[in-house]
Amino acid sequence: MKGIINSIKDYLLFTPAAQDDIFNLSLKKKNAEYDVRDEKEESTATDTVSDNIEQNLSYVRKRFTYPINNDIVIREIKMKQGRKAFIVLIDGMVSSELVDLAVIKTMLEIPFFSDNQIYKYEDEIIEKFIAHSQAFSTNSMDTVFEEINFGSCAVFVDGFSKAFILDVRDWGHRGIDKPENEQSIYGPQEAFSEMLRNNTALVRKIIKSEKLIAEGIKVGKISKTRGVMLYISDIANPGLVDEVRRRLNGITMDYVISIEEIAMMMEENTFSTMTHFMETERPDRVARALTEGRVAFILNGNPQVLVMPTNIFELTHAVSDDYIRVPYANMVRIIRMIAVLFSVLLPGLYLAITLFHQEIIPTYLLYSISASRENVPFPSILELLLMDLSFEMIREAGLRMPGPIGSTLGIVGGLILGQAAVSAKIVSPIMIIIIAITGIGSFATADYSLSWSLRVLRLIFVILGSTMGFYGIAIGLFIYGLSLASQKSFGVSFLEPVFKLKNNSMANAIFVNPVWKRENRPDFLDPKNTEEEPKISRKWKTKRQ
Repeated sequence: MKGIINSIKDYLLFTPAAQDDIFNLSLKKKNAEYDVRDEKEESTATDTVSDNIEQNLSYVRKRFTYPINNDIVIREIKMKQGRKAFIVLIDGMVSSELVDLAVIKTMLEIPFFSDNQIYKYEDEIIEKFIAHSQAFSTNSMDTVFEEINFGSCAVFVDGFSKAFILDVRDWGHRGIDKPENEQSIYGPQEAFSEMLRNNTALVRKIIKSEKLIAEGIKVGKISKTRGVMLYISDIANPGLVDEVRRRLNGITMDYVISIEEIAMMMEENTFSTMTHFMETERPDRVARALTEGRVAFILNGNPQVLVMPTNIFELTHAVSDDYIRVPYANMVRIIRMIAVLFSVLLPGLYLAITLFHQEIIPTYLLYSISASRENVPFPSILELLLMDLSFEMIREAGLRMPGPIGSTLGIVGGLILGQAAVSAKIVSPIMIIIIAITGIGSFATADYSLSWSLRVLRLIFVILGSTMGFYGIAIGLFIYGLSLASQKSFGVSFLEPVFKLKNNSMANAIFVNPVWKRENRPDFLDPKNTEEEPKISRKWKTKRQ
């Protein structure tokens, strides 16, 4: 019982972290305290490539459980003068045409090396005879198997204590489609796919600069899932880059499958309702974030990209805000903020007003609400929870159903269920209106992960409003505001613009500035280069000479 009480205290009460664990964003570099890549396992004789072809062949067959593992292809080759060699690849992950033309054909044409020249000309197989652009040699069997599992082809030659790795990847993948969750009428209509190199190429197509760094990182002790950390070297804060690298290299899971697992392993507050990352499927949004001084992480096999750090205001921004004129963008952004407030507070405020503060309701409206609830057998709180649960069930069912059926289910289910509930005197018509406005507000949020947070908060404020009225909602807002103020996303406060009212950061966080007034990058990112454009970026406006 004491442990449960202590856990509740740790969750509800703020406890400052140890000084050594606090990361503050600054231009000073911070040395990584722990890096998984520094761990070195003791190597054995079988961990290195042998100059005996039979020993290598036996080891490869044993480790791949060949021939039981039937998608493993081991092709033995006899080179000129009878020298033995073999290649190893995984069927379905390589291009058969590349293997035939760039590997097997050239291997058969390699001239014979005499015995006294075996070790002298090891690397000449790649330098002179392998007709492929991406190739390297290694004497580590672990590296060989890691590359084979990622779609490469390994070549072993008798008498050579090195294996040759050739990049012949060509597995099936989805093409570049339109964004599904971040749709916009304006701007590029490309979305990330599951291919790592396709995703990095989409970003490089927008940011054509050699300063854009794509740093390779492997995550997962066994899976060694490939990932890329993107940042612009002359803009991004070195401390931020080091901190992101440190957290990525500190993940010691055996298998990493999704980018969401990476986010959950890197976040600072597990039980916070707000996410500490911006998760996007749009290359243009990632490119814009990188030019501001942020860091992005792409994981192979995932069409979503993590952008860090972020704050609560940026989670409410939509991609289309940057592509439409300032008056329209500001109008849409204000509507979106109102929708967020409605989705969180409207049900709780309705219960607080009808249960505790009826005096603020106009008389005729109060009569109408009372008349509509006259035959409803349930209290208001139960009525609201029942309809909210029904709405959430319809939403989840619509997501799990095929596309056309899902949209039909949402419309028809909502109409039929609402009308039937009112006709059966289970709920009042005003409650249907409240739930409908709340649901529309939650759908209007720009970030999908933010909508999850709003759904949790809505339930909390419903409980507070139904038990303590306006006082409960005020207390809830105060406590939640303190909770957000104490949270940081990679050294940046989650309410960062609120604390800098003197330099218009708060105004910029809520409203959209004209393109020609975006002279500086966000100061809370503390970038190397703070100037994004000159003071006069529209020189045609200057007085003619």
